Amino acid sequence: MDNQFRVNVRVAEILISEIFEKKGCIKEEANLISKRLCLSNLKGHDSHGIVRVPRYCDWVDQGKVFPNKQHSLILDSGALALIDANQGFGQIMGEKSVQEGTNRAKTHGIALIGLKNSGHLGRIGDWSELAADKNCVSLHFVNVRGSLLVAPYGGSDRRGSTSPLSIGIPVKGKEHVILDMATSTVAEGKALVAQKGGKKLPMSALIDNLGNLTNNTEALYGKIGPDDVPNPDKGDGAITAFGMHKGSGINFMMEILGGALTSNDTCAIDHKNIRPFANGMLSIYIDVEKFVDVDYFSKEVQDYSNFVRSSPPAEGFEKVMIPGDNEKNIYNDRMQNGIPIAQEAWNLITLRAKSLGVHDLNRFQNAIL
Repeated sequence: MDNQFRVNVRVAEILISEIFEKKGCIKEEANLISKRLCLSNLKGHDSHGIVRVPRYCDWVDQGKVFPNKQHSLILDSGALALIDANQGFGQIMGEKSVQEGTNRAKTHGIALIGLKNSGHLGRIGDWSELAADKNCVSLHFVNVRGSLLVAPYGGSDRRGSTSPLSIGIPVKGKEHVILDMATSTVAEGKALVAQKGGKKLPMSALIDNLGNLTNNTEALYGKIGPDDVPNPDKGDGAITAFGMHKGSGINFMMEILGGALTSNDTCAIDHKNIRPFANGMLSIYIDVEKFVDVDYFSKEVQDYSNFVRSSPPAEGFEKVMIPGDNEKNIYNDRMQNGIPIAQEAWNLITLRAKSLGVHDLNRFQNAIL
């Protein structure tokens, strides 16, 4: 990780917004995409942050995602709604989905929202945080149509995707409790970060084509040149599911809930007919105050959180954390000291800006702290 440096997040946000404007996004959309990518880095989810900018640009060129798309409401039935994102950017469509869900939960107490045909939804914890801001508990089950990356427990080839899960808990007067995780050992974006010189993967993260555990990203991407954007379709290995058979079972159910139940389609049903990429997301929203006393709920969450944190740390650990604690610590550090990124990844973003005609490229160098 010696080839990493830090960049000013506010400057990075402006520069990346300009890249998406050059790709055809209106200013408001470009700003929101950039904001959410940078926020992923600020929260420590570098896998879903600015390292993805070149890939997003490629997806626009390949017709996998389209700027300035409007969503369609294809089911509108009380507490239930199904939204077709029409391959719009996920950073936009995810927010539309949360707005629909929290509004309906405020009316009905609970809401079930399906989202289909979305561009990459980014850090799913974003959507839990937005719902918690509205005092709603939320659960988000996500699938990745057209993305075969993960081997099932006991298997040796790709049959699923990274299929993230997020759960958000609002706490009155305190910071929200947010669980945000891939149901694979690592998100594919973490392999992308590692391939570009960032944090190395654990040895259990990948398997080669014989099913042997490895952390060599060549298993996922094949051989990559320094100026190439890694493509996970090029490798002959796979990512492992977390937690052996239990994690593999949850990974399987994410495809059913986020893919089949939303009519987004599961990631695949064979290796021959690759489905077009899209995220699907099934979300449940519960308005806390319509179900339980808010003060009681918040105190119980806070008391239990403190009880868990107070466990004496095991050898090798400084302290016990609950979901979201690590993100808060990282956020505070990176807001003050900038977001870390591998030089190779920043160079790729700069090259993409140059190819698109973004003005004053010296700003990319000046953003480095």
